Amino acid sequence: MLKKLIAPLAALGMAALLSGCFLLPKETARPELPLVTPYNGAEYATAEVTRGDVSDEVKVTFAYSPTRRADLRFAVQGRSYGVILAALGSEVKEGELVAELDTSAEQEAIRATETELAKLRIRLESAQTALELALEEERLQGGYSTVASSARQADIAYYEAAIAIREKRLAEQQEDLESLRLYAPFDGTVTYVKAIDQNTRSGKTETVVTVTDTTSALFTTLTEEWARFPVGETVVVHTDGGDYLCVSRDPADCGLSAELTPKGQKNVCLEILEQEPPEGSVRGEVRIVLETRQGVLRLPLRAVFTAGDRYYVYHEDESGLKTAMEIGCGLSDGSYIEITEGLEEGDHVIVS
Repeated sequence: MLKKLIAPLAALGMAALLSGCFLLPKETARPELPLVTPYNGAEYATAEVTRGDVSDEVKVTFAYSPTRRADLRFAVQGRSYGVILAALGSEVKEGELVAELDTSAEQEAIRATETELAKLRIRLESAQTALELALEEERLQGGYSTVASSARQADIAYYEAAIAIREKRLAEQQEDLESLRLYAPFDGTVTYVKAIDQNTRSGKTETVVTVTDTTSALFTTLTEEWARFPVGETVVVHTDGGDYLCVSRDPADCGLSAELTPKGQKNVCLEILEQEPPEGSVRGEVRIVLETRQGVLRLPLRAVFTAGDRYYVYHEDESGLKTAMEIGCGLSDGSYIEITEGLEEGDHVIVS
């Protein structure tokens, strides 16, 4: 009878023991981490909470190329060509006219407006002279206002308004004329010229003249951070071969588009100042410090992990188990992260 009772009890005890094993937390199995620094006798790689500086930085990558090239295109579609002045292999200077479309209609309109302006200015001068005479006559008559002076003042106001309108029109006509011309954006050599004839029409995507400069020393990039590089600002570009002091230039002056892309990006052009440029094509990085906090608690960034918007570290609790602990974090510079709560200087955490 006793043997019959012992067997079922033994089976129940074994089942309870096995089920208890399945209820143990997974953390009871220590992770296989590389041995770097012993921590409480366990073979864990650890990182120590120390004090130091942490900076919030923006990093922008640039590319250096020893050759600067500009493909010049007209922004007008379907217009007849006038003349291409640049010859293949010729040297051109910055601002030199290299090509233009047929501008006969625009130049005729400008001449007509300039003629109107000249006539209006003569009439304005006559009205101003007539006003002076009318005012002198009033003075001689004891200061009484006359119809003549009022009329002359009205004439002057009319001519001034008419001149302002013609001057605005002339400025617009000159802009239209300039849109039909192409200028060299920098000193260089003409390495391509489009072949044209009397039937050739302009296209917005067609390169007309290519200017190349093999003496340039520029770092360039297309970035959303373009506003951090105002023209004339000096910055340092860090490369594997050393640092280069540069100044930001207008992208248009470097043969690059100065327009904002649909993705909110713009070209940035940095010219190397008084240094020998790199040999060949290299990449560089500009680091812009937004904020620095000095003497704060910090950990290597690799020792901290996130879940949602919360920060955690692994540590060994009193029972010797590896567990996650939530902490507070602040600035990060890509290598270190600021610790604002949960840890103290000298604490060690496990690097997973």
